Amino acid sequence: MNMMVKLRVFFVAVSVWFLTACASTVAPSNEYLLMDVDLKMAQPQITPTLEIQLMPVSVSSYLAGNEIVLVSKQGAVHRSKSNLWAETLSAQLTRLTQQRLEKTLPNIRWFGDQRLPANAIAALSIEVDNFYADLEGIIHIAGRWQLISELGELTASNTFYVTDKLPSDGYTSMVQTLSSSWFNSVIRTMAMDMANKLKSPLSTL
Repeated sequence: MNMMVKLRVFFVAVSVWFLTACASTVAPSNEYLLMDVDLKMAQPQITPTLEIQLMPVSVSSYLAGNEIVLVSKQGAVHRSKSNLWAETLSAQLTRLTQQRLEKTLPNIRWFGDQRLPANAIAALSIEVDNFYADLEGIIHIAGRWQLISELGELTASNTFYVTDKLPSDGYTSMVQTLSSSWFNSVIRTMAMDMANKLKSPLSTL
């Protein structure tokens, strides 16, 4: 009888250990970064010499986490637990956008997190509403930007909305397509708009 009790206790202990081990097992995750692979091919635009602070790129709250999201046409948000941004989207977009702008608008001295000059300078702000793929394999990027002069006056502004079809399935393809569309459609167009506006004799900067 004592032997039976001991066996039962042993099997219960083993079962609890097994269930606990299974519950604590975490599926491995894949982490991704945006990459500006076409940076070296960016064409410089001529502008006057001036200083501009790039404000941190603002993203909608549903994009602020580390999970890469898919959004259905009905507005259902699907957050991947195993496919994550290696760095927050806002931080990536801010750093890489400044890198692209420094290449595209080289006559402008760009300030980000570094210490600002003592004098007042212009500021560029970018807001991102959409930055995802839908369940049909189409990426969506949307938002707005505005350039404010050192006097606080609106110098230039515009909205952006870009869509593109994924060339293949998978999160790697999604991240690459989002990257390409952001730098080669959104930021390239924005830089050209800014250059044209700043070259205008009516520019407030």
